[in-house]
Amino acid sequence: MGPVSPVFVGRQDETDRLRALTRQAVAGHGVAVLVEGEPGIGKTSLLDRVTADCAELGMRLLTGVAEDLEQQLPFSAIANCLGIGAATTDPQLARVSGLLRGEQAFTQSLAAANHDFVITEAILDLFDEWFAQGPVAMLLDDAQWADPQSLVVTHRLGRGIDQQPMLLVVATRSAPRAEAVDALERSLVARGGHVVELAPLPPSEVSTLAHHLLHADTGPRLSRLLATAGGNPMYVTELLAELADEGALAGRDGRVELVWDTDELAEGWVPPPLAEMILHRLACLPPAVRDVLQTAAVFGRAVDLTELSQVQGRPVAELVAVAAGAVEAGILTDTGTRLEFRQPLIREALAARVPPSARAALHRRAAQPLDARGTGVERIAEHVMAGEDVDERTAQWLIGVADTLTARAPELAVELLQRALPTATRRQAGRLRLQLIRALLWRGEPAEAERLARAAVAAGDDPACDGELRWLLAQTSYRRGHLRESLDVIQQALALPGLSEPERGRFHGFAAVCLFFLTRFDEARAAARQAVLAGEATGDARCRGIGDFALAMTMAMDGDLAQALAVNDRAIATLTEGVQPDLQVDPYTLRGMCLLELDRPAEAERALAAAIAANRESGGAYLPMAHTLRARLLFLAGRWDDALVEIEAGVDLPDLLGSAVRLRGMADLIAVHRGATVDPPTGTGTSYPHHFSRWARALCVESQQGPAAALELLSPAWEKAHGLEPRRLVYRVCADLARLAVAAGDRERARALAQDVDGLLTPQAQPSLAATAKLCHGLADDDPDLLLAAAADYHAAGWPLYEGNAFENAAEVLARRDRPAQARQALDRALERYGALEATADADRAEARLRAVGVRRGVRGPRKRPKHGWEALTATEQRVATLVAAGMSNPEVAAQMFLSRRTVQSHVSSILAKLELSSRVELAVQAAERTAVRSGG
Repeated sequence: MGPVSPVFVGRQDETDRLRALTRQAVAGHGVAVLVEGEPGIGKTSLLDRVTADCAELGMRLLTGVAEDLEQQLPFSAIANCLGIGAATTDPQLARVSGLLRGEQAFTQSLAAANHDFVITEAILDLFDEWFAQGPVAMLLDDAQWADPQSLVVTHRLGRGIDQQPMLLVVATRSAPRAEAVDALERSLVARGGHVVELAPLPPSEVSTLAHHLLHADTGPRLSRLLATAGGNPMYVTELLAELADEGALAGRDGRVELVWDTDELAEGWVPPPLAEMILHRLACLPPAVRDVLQTAAVFGRAVDLTELSQVQGRPVAELVAVAAGAVEAGILTDTGTRLEFRQPLIREALAARVPPSARAALHRRAAQPLDARGTGVERIAEHVMAGEDVDERTAQWLIGVADTLTARAPELAVELLQRALPTATRRQAGRLRLQLIRALLWRGEPAEAERLARAAVAAGDDPACDGELRWLLAQTSYRRGHLRESLDVIQQALALPGLSEPERGRFHGFAAVCLFFLTRFDEARAAARQAVLAGEATGDARCRGIGDFALAMTMAMDGDLAQALAVNDRAIATLTEGVQPDLQVDPYTLRGMCLLELDRPAEAERALAAAIAANRESGGAYLPMAHTLRARLLFLAGRWDDALVEIEAGVDLPDLLGSAVRLRGMADLIAVHRGATVDPPTGTGTSYPHHFSRWARALCVESQQGPAAALELLSPAWEKAHGLEPRRLVYRVCADLARLAVAAGDRERARALAQDVDGLLTPQAQPSLAATAKLCHGLADDDPDLLLAAAADYHAAGWPLYEGNAFENAAEVLARRDRPAQARQALDRALERYGALEATADADRAEARLRAVGVRRGVRGPRKRPKHGWEALTATEQRVATLVAAGMSNPEVAAQMFLSRRTVQSHVSSILAKLELSSRVELAVQAAERTAVRSGG
């Protein structure tokens, strides 16, 4: 069989288009391209052209191929592009490589989805750092076989690609392919991505291809035969090689023509399908070579000579010679880092020749050494799965590597553990069952994990595992939201005589958390103290830490925020190695909440930045909650544009605690204050997902139907406040409730509200709560001095909207008391606060109220911030723009400003929109020009 070397002809339009897009990416305007076509149509050859072009332009090149046998291995396709393997030594890749190996996965993340989030964010951080250094090109071939996690990373890269100097090229078969690949295409195209569909080569280009392969033009009959290849360049290449091997080609009159023993046979011959043709040609190989290649094809696209040596019992040196011949024949290719099959179709055709029983036997032989050669556990597990049987020795190996395998490839771990259990020895079955329950929990299947755990507890086959088994059972119920069932399991575990004291303390801590979320605060407090006592008695830091955390939560609900903060800080100091994810707690976010409620905004912002960073590192369930608290802080501080950016960063995160409804409600509230209208919830009834949404709608109803209707809509937010959102955390609605009650003529209701707020006051009450009490009393009693005092307290708390509300209310009372000068002054101050916030609805309402009592504003308010240009940027955006223009990556900006990378990315999008720019490069240029002008240069 003669060698087959791929030849690239034609495709000039596609090549020119990709060349132009590559230069666009280098200039800072990133772009995504999807290359589609049937097998053999030339997708890989086109990517090779793009790769060479990117290299000439000095781009950072990341190229890789998705493997059909690695679809159960998370991030395998993207790791291939990044060049991450068992021998990775690049320090830039160290963190991502460690995460992919599952290092510390169980000590940092709650489940596979959380760990996947951490890996995705780490990869995106890496790309952001590279973007700051220069243009980047990532080319992924055979994406129809990409694992879901790699497709998510590719999708995320495409979301902000227009701002970055990046070329993203994804090549995939047109069909068949998974829905996830179709979804990726829709996502990229919706954001301006391009689709390049490779059509069959026209006859002229088929002739050119044949000329390149044969070094001569083709005769008429050969040309007619090549026309049956459907313009598929690989088919044409293989067909010519097949004909050459059969002796069917000969030179005639300076051309290569089709010749057979008889012309009739030549005219009637129909070429076989491509795969069949490839097999026929491979049959010409020496049997020993074909046998090696067939075995390698069974194991995947990459060819591991050490692995083949073990399976075939042949020296590696002998296999090197075989591989060299296969490379020369065009079957294998040397990428520089590994050997692999030149075309997926060649590998598929070879593998298809091996009967299923023989494939299983080959995989069993490959799995025999288990970890003796240091092979990755997932590779061995793939062989074990394909080998069908799990013997006692393999089951013992699986017990030892189950945690690593679960963290690295949860789908594979679950399948393999399920296969191993039925034939395991009694001694092994208990450990395998525990590992399976843990793997199911990790994979996000708590219902199946609970079923299995309950059966295991009922059977009681392995008393040594009982405590650990019940802990997992409690976890399965908790993660399903069945807190009472989880509490029952904990109580049963605490009744066991064999529990160690540290185990007992941790169960008490777990019980405290369940009781807290069941709003049984007294019982939660008692259980928390039991955990603290157990921790102190045994020196177990986890017991004391979880106990102190649960105590702090109950104190916060009681309104003792200062003490809650102190106890929570003690928990953080105790948990020096971090919080184990299965304890479901986050003292960092609780610290931020306490500081926010204590009107210590600067400290709260730093604490919440730390909480966001900690949760992002672990994929913590409290990450959206930390973003929610930070958005609330920014809303109260009057930094509404920054709040909207924080909302955008948090709203599409994995949301186990229902933070998205709070974030959307807060966005609605800002929109309504700025003059927009929000609709009531759709569907039957008028249920609101959160009191923020109810609040926003009530303000709309006020302008449409009057204060009485708005009051009735908003009142349940206060009257029904209880449990985990008690009145002491909801009192911010009282300013609007009191105003609406007075406007509706119901001063008694306003007085009752004021008395309710008084009930929340303590000698150490924060300024904002004291201000709210004064405001409610001032409205109920028509007392302008109290209202002005409330404005001063709100100013001390740093709440400009509420300060404006207090001045607005004081202005109306002063006007009715015939003190027009003071009324006008108060109105001006209110409008000044509203103007800075762009709270047009509040400004319009205030002016209308004062006009009704004969007072108009004394001076025009501050000029509104423009919508475009540098003056349109908030203070935060100004600083982000300066750092980005200086060449900092998003992670670097995030670290310097105590923000998350997502928040920085949202800020950059907002900055580019306001400056009417389309890339970070343009931002850097404009910033430099602006600096030069301002400095007189």
